[in-house]
Amino acid sequence: MKINIYPKNKKHFIKLKSFCKEIIETLNKTKINPVAWGGLVYFAYTKDKSFVIHDIDLLIPDKSLKKAMKLLKENKAKYKYISDWHYIAISKGNLRIDLDPLEWYCKKSKKFNKLDFNGLEINAVNLKDLINIYERASKRSKDKPGQHKKRLEELRRIKA
Repeated sequence: MKINIYPKNKKHFIKLKSFCKEIIETLNKTKINPVAWGGLVYFAYTKDKSFVIHDIDLLIPDKSLKKAMKLLKENKAKYKYISDWHYIAISKGNLRIDLDPLEWYCKKSKKFNKLDFNGLEINAVNLKDLINIYERASKRSKDKPGQHKKRLEELRRIKA
């Protein structure tokens, strides 16, 4: 899937995309191949130019989280492990990339789509899995259930 449009916050996104590419290249050194999900992939499916992407969410195998932290430390990247939610938040100024455990979000499927987002090439969760993720999030989320429900409704329209 090739995406040639930008979200509303194009300038921020261009910087974020570049930072994400650095993180992906770092992870790839040890054969950790992240999979995009969340707002980036939501935007890829909806093509909603009014959408704002604040950060990029990536999935990696749960067993790779410790290896990723070691690699980030070796590369002097600024990161924080959030133990309550079991993910790594990587930051650079106002840019943020989250590494989430793949098995928590895509329990059954291992079918991913290739996404070329204005030069950022990455595997991404498929539409069915993204719908399932937002369905669970709209029921379980304590901080943004309304946002997740709205995204779920938009994604279901695409599928219909």
